[in-house]
Amino acid sequence: MEEPYMSRIGRVLMGVALTLAGIAGPAGAARADATGAACEVTYRAFRYTGGFTAGITISNTGTVAIYGWTFRFPLDTSATVVDMWNADLESDTGTIVAHDLGWNADVLPGKAIDIGFRADGTSGTPSSFTVNDLPCQVAA
Repeated sequence: MEEPYMSRIGRVLMGVALTLAGIAGPAGAARADATGAACEVTYRAFRYTGGFTAGITISNTGTVAIYGWTFRFPLDTSATVVDMWNADLESDTGTIVAHDLGWNADVLPGKAIDIGFRADGTSGTPSSFTVNDLPCQVAA
């Protein structure tokens, strides 16, 4: 008697999982519509002896939502990122690459996300930033 009941629950859960997978798209996919996509980055560094922390605000200034993002920016080769928050760190030296964490993957037009990191070494302010390989404007 319990087995058919469990089967119905399993079927319902499988249907929900498939529906959510269809909405979210492929796992790890970084998608943005190139037409109407635009971003602006505010970078704030706080230096201390031996390293620095940085706070980064990434604003969607375009007219389309960003569904999943990969964020890239260069740091001096003397700097190594040792901790990052609100993003999944892929590379920690040279060109820094970070991805959304799922819960912060969608950035609607007019909205922003905040990420940050702590690094050993020194680095100037990065000269460029990209989201999904599209260049971002650097806030003044």
